[in-house]
Amino acid sequence: MGLFNSKTPSADSASAPIAEYKVVYRGGLASLPKPKAAGIELRYWPDRLTLDPTSAARKFWEPLTLPYAAIGDLTIEQRQVSSTEALLASGKGGGARDLATHNNIHLTYTSPEGQAMLLRVEMLTGLTVNGQAKKCAEMLDMIRVNRIREQFAAAPASASPAGSGSVADELAKLGMLAQQGILSPEEFTAAKARLLGQ
Repeated sequence: MGLFNSKTPSADSASAPIAEYKVVYRGGLASLPKPKAAGIELRYWPDRLTLDPTSAARKFWEPLTLPYAAIGDLTIEQRQVSSTEALLASGKGGGARDLATHNNIHLTYTSPEGQAMLLRVEMLTGLTVNGQAKKCAEMLDMIRVNRIREQFAAAPASASPAGSGSVADELAKLGMLAQQGILSPEEFTAAKARLLGQ
């Protein structure tokens, strides 16, 4: 796989992933506090997500396999523009605004030890930051089409303290995801039912 390509293997290839992308680690894991520049292969399979190191990342990244049932959520967030990038972009048309695209992938999951985890990676597939943001949009569409989000774990409604308003907050978030087209109407209905314990 080339550095800036994503692969979508043919459906008849049972041993091949549904899709794969190149990402870089941005943070979230206590065992790895600093971002890294070496690439990691993010692959979607019918029942799991894998993050495998490229040869350059083997020094710091161990292969990670996450069954979809262990994943709480996957969102695409706006990337953080470094001061160097902002300075270099300041003389151009859109400046730093053009670099502030949505190409950071935030993945919440439960470790085998039962610990809540947050993993942040940045899409590297795509020649420019705008191209990377498009790949993130394509990835969300692939997740929807393959009904992967439906396999994600749902936090039980009873886990929220009474009166905390967190169920209402989660419903509002779901509504925003549906308005943005990230969740289909069916996914929104299913997630809402899980949240309300129906």
